[in-house]
Amino acid sequence: MIVLYQFPAAFGVPNPSPYCLKLETFLRLAGLDYQVRSVGNPRRAPKGKLPYIELDGEAIADSAIIQRRLAERFPLNLDAHLDAADRGRALVITRLCDEHLALLLLYFRWLDGEGWRQVRSSFFGGLPAPLRLLLPPLVQRRMRQALWAQGLGRHSPDELLSFAREDLQALADLLGAAPFFGGERPCSADAAAYGILANLLLCLLDTPLNRLAREFPPLLAYCERLRARVWA
Repeated sequence: MIVLYQFPAAFGVPNPSPYCLKLETFLRLAGLDYQVRSVGNPRRAPKGKLPYIELDGEAIADSAIIQRRLAERFPLNLDAHLDAADRGRALVITRLCDEHLALLLLYFRWLDGEGWRQVRSSFFGGLPAPLRLLLPPLVQRRMRQALWAQGLGRHSPDELLSFAREDLQALADLLGAAPFFGGERPCSADAAAYGILANLLLCLLDTPLNRLAREFPPLLAYCERLRARVWA
């Protein structure tokens, strides 16, 4: 049995982490049995982040590595209908979602004023008074340092939104008239796309990035299709 460790649900989506939602969506698309255990603090997780799984007594971290290990362990056919070019395209979509658009989401949740007020209230509002005052700025500072080192944190909010618009337009163009990024049926890239897009389009948070995403109705329709197929 696969045991999935991830953050609790929040903001009206199954998981507020694009990576956790990506992995659980992948497990559902692949038809794999699993159990979920909610974790509030990822500090003790392998590599210090969520999600991770336990499989055959081994703890495995990072959504991409987990998917690779699952493909080695189980006879998955999620991408069997894709040719070489389609598999390359699926990888590009996954990288765009995981390595760029998801980082923009982090910025507009944790560093931008609008998003930060909502996240701080939701994640830290129930803590005892000393922690409620001390912990949020420490977490925000670590996020700021990480995004500065990565590079995106050096740009203005308007510049970041222009990057996000390009990402969202690219996803809309790649989807085209197809129901899924895998064509007539979902592929592994759909797990990554849903992980981030659901957190932008189905999430109850109201940030500049979420509002920008709503300017792309085909992506909202896509999220609703995949939600009906996988999460209904």
